[in-house]
Amino acid sequence: GEVIPCPVLVCTFPYSGYTYVEALSTAKQEPLFCSLNLSQEYFGGVARNTLTDNMKQVVGKNQRYEYSFQELADQWAVHYNTNLVATRPGKPKDKPTVENNVYQSYLRIYAKLRNEEFYSLFELNKRIRELLVEHNEAPFQKLPGSRKERFLQDELPLLKPLPQEAFVIKHATKAKVQMNYHVILGEDKHLYSVPYQY
Repeated sequence: GEVIPCPVLVCTFPYSGYTYVEALSTAKQEPLFCSLNLSQEYFGGVARNTLTDNMKQVVGKNQRYEYSFQELADQWAVHYNTNLVATRPGKPKDKPTVENNVYQSYLRIYAKLRNEEFYSLFELNKRIRELLVEHNEAPFQKLPGSRKERFLQDELPLLKPLPQEAFVIKHATKAKVQMNYHVILGEDKHLYSVPYQY
């Protein structure tokens, strides 16, 4: 019966409006970058430029005209061979089409979920994916075709191919050998023995 709030990742192409939506367990870097991997697979390619919100998981330091990105964000961008660009803080006009597509996804996906209950993140994302397919395949009101048709026709051919393997987060740590010939890793709090030669 506990209600758990979930942050949501919305990725969209500005021309077609083709959108990817996923609920995350937390807003930390690991779930975010795993979800970004899934978004690239969903789109079937990588854009030359990736415009991101000015969030602390991606942007390390804000400067007036240039941003320094977190190390993990830089590694992700290098792996996918894309150019990371951040919006200015509190400036939705930097990405108006994206803001509109976020609004549209709330109307067409989250409005339908408001009376449903989910008992796992997997169930929630499965239902989101069903509604996402409907959203992307729904015909435009004033334009011919749908988001998916426009994406497949005009944007997919311009995307770079996906790398052979998805981006994997690697952890590194330094540890000192204790008097009992063991090292302790802070993440899992386990003792690991060191061979006597060392």
